[in-house]
Amino acid sequence: MAEIRVATHNAIRILTISNEPKRNAFEGAMSADLLAEFERADADPAIRAVVVTGAGDLAFSSGHDLNHLATGAEAEGGADEGPVLKPLTMKKPVIAAVNGHCYAAALMLAMSCDLRVASENATFGSPGARLGMLPEGGQLGRLPLLMGRAAAIEMMMTGAPLTALDAFRTGFVSRLVPAGGALDAALGLAELIAANAPAVVSAVKRGVLLAETAGVSQAEQYEQVTARALEKASDAVEGVKAFFEKRRPVFTNVA
Repeated sequence: MAEIRVATHNAIRILTISNEPKRNAFEGAMSADLLAEFERADADPAIRAVVVTGAGDLAFSSGHDLNHLATGAEAEGGADEGPVLKPLTMKKPVIAAVNGHCYAAALMLAMSCDLRVASENATFGSPGARLGMLPEGGQLGRLPLLMGRAAAIEMMMTGAPLTALDAFRTGFVSRLVPAGGALDAALGLAELIAANAPAVVSAVKRGVLLAETAGVSQAEQYEQVTARALEKASDAVEGVKAFFEKRRPVFTNVA
């Protein structure tokens, strides 16, 4: 059954793209369901991080089902970009656990996440040029920032996939793990993040994105204003107190 599976591990929401017969391609209501689950997770005060992955060990997702694209039932861009771009505008951090093929719309989703953990059998592809379609979802602007100009241009112009090792070497992937280990590694990373002050984590996310879109000077202004506000908040008091008392802080503010 093609669906988005939902699970919760402590303060981590796990969203699984599940359509294994078609390498977890998006079809039917899957795109709308993924968007809805992202929104639910972002609005839930008990959730501090989100991990998105694919079912099984062969694919994160192969993107949209080309049979649906051919009939116009789905589109690589336009309104259907909502779920794959949603991580960019979420307050909470989103980690992609890439456990295999990651192509087209799935690549857009992975690059919209804050961090990417990949298994050694993962491959990343932007096949638009081979299909007569322009790479969308921010690929032209953001891929060069995330993996370097040369690697991004080569991948988009040739349509040839990027191996997990090469993606790690370019910095697109932050952690590379053995096949089958992407989800566990992503959960471990999410747990480390979830243990920290949610408002600070959210501010880091927003500030980095602001630097990408509006420039470093705008991010610096945001940093100064936000730092002064957060240092007066209760979580800062708790964090410093816990440090001197040599215990784990208990943060209560939400993002």
